[in-house]
Amino acid sequence: MSDTKQPVWFIADATTGLAAALAEAVLASGQHAVLAARLPSRLQALVDRHPGRALALALDVTDTAAIDMAVACAERQWGRIDVLAMSAAQRYAGAIEEGENGAMRALFDENVFGPINLARRVLPGMRARRAGHIVMLTCASVQAPAFEGFGHAARSALEALAEALFYEVEPLGIGVTLVDPGSGDGDMAAPRASGIADYDGLAGRAVRASGAAQVDTARAAQAIMQAVAAGRGPLRLVLGRAALQRAYDRLRVLKVGFDAWAHLAASADVPAPGRPVQPPPGGRPRRGVRSRV
Repeated sequence: MSDTKQPVWFIADATTGLAAALAEAVLASGQHAVLAARLPSRLQALVDRHPGRALALALDVTDTAAIDMAVACAERQWGRIDVLAMSAAQRYAGAIEEGENGAMRALFDENVFGPINLARRVLPGMRARRAGHIVMLTCASVQAPAFEGFGHAARSALEALAEALFYEVEPLGIGVTLVDPGSGDGDMAAPRASGIADYDGLAGRAVRASGAAQVDTARAAQAIMQAVAAGRGPLRLVLGRAALQRAYDRLRVLKVGFDAWAHLAASADVPAPGRPVQPPPGGRPRRGVRSRV
């Protein structure tokens, strides 16, 4: 075991997108990194540029035995994992009605159960040290896009689990940060599931309307490192002005919906003692307010 005072990162799927930029930034800063991918040979050039501080490992996050082997190897190399970074970036384009069972299950295995099982394997060491940080790239802070429902559902499931994990491990000195990488880190060109003619034109319009402004992955990687270095960091970190605006827009849409039906929500309260039971008000939202939420 080669111990080090420098933080040790474990970055899954480090060959593409923001995870690759994060691997570059971590190593350039002098920190150590275990870089994992299905094809670790694609990481060898980066490892060669940082001898003694980088280790490339094979990892398929849907294989629990492979997770155990990769984490054990990382811990043998440097004694610990201080920061775990992973992503849920795969897309599955198509209407909800068009989804194929095998592909949907594979999507959740890759984007939900894989990352969570990796986190569960790393957490015992972090708990023992009362220190550590888990970073998940999710892109689930925006409204669910049409014809991307399954991918968004998988990322949202990971986000919900990570949020619960945040509250579970925060008292133990461990941070959890959900990162929305702004540009939709991942394969935006995923083909639509074979399907139903009625959706053809609608899907085309949805794709054109969903274009997201790109972020600079190098700057985004630096922002993630700063959040981790701050201590336990934020629960949510949205990267890029456009992504932040979309997140604010989502909050406004939710508030409009809640406000429009607040009178009906209040009608479900248990009546206070001594007060007569009032019939619920009409089910229409306030005049002039439209909401689909």
